Amino acid sequence: MDYRTLALTLCGAAALTACAGGGGPGPGGEPARALMSGDALMFVSFDADGDLSITQQEIEAGIAREFTRADAGGDGALTPIEFQSWANAVLGGSQMGPYRLDFDRNVDNTITRAEFETEIRARVTDYDEDNSGALSRSEFIRLINQARPPVDRPTVRPPEGMPRRGG
Repeated sequence: MDYRTLALTLCGAAALTACAGGGGPGPGGEPARALMSGDALMFVSFDADGDLSITQQEIEAGIAREFTRADAGGDGALTPIEFQSWANAVLGGSQMGPYRLDFDRNVDNTITRAEFETEIRARVTDYDEDNSGALSRSEFIRLINQARPPVDRPTVRPPEGMPRRGG
């Protein structure tokens, strides 16, 4: 199964799960909304045995596989173009994080294997809410609330003696 088919299958499964869950309101009576990021889509692809949990061994194998996929030149480092091609294919596009500078912390326009692995492992740690060393599907979902409180913005007036806009 290719990556896009897997992503569409997961999105469909998430939609069905939401329907099965009753689709009730979230906090504040608003419908609950969920967000899955590009890196979460990548992590889902690490689940080699299909048990809906990603073990430490699957994470390490996935990291190695993704670096190999990204390193089109096979020289052990990623150029900005190689990273962008990989991000477009794996993360869903250039507007989806993580971004190149998340990996290239020394900003030398080269992402080494060590930099790549360090960033991916840090993201695994961020998602691993129960500190189990494995990632479950529920750890990938971030609920967002659609209702936003009104923003109290002060009125900005021009300094004394300055003309107002439009007049």
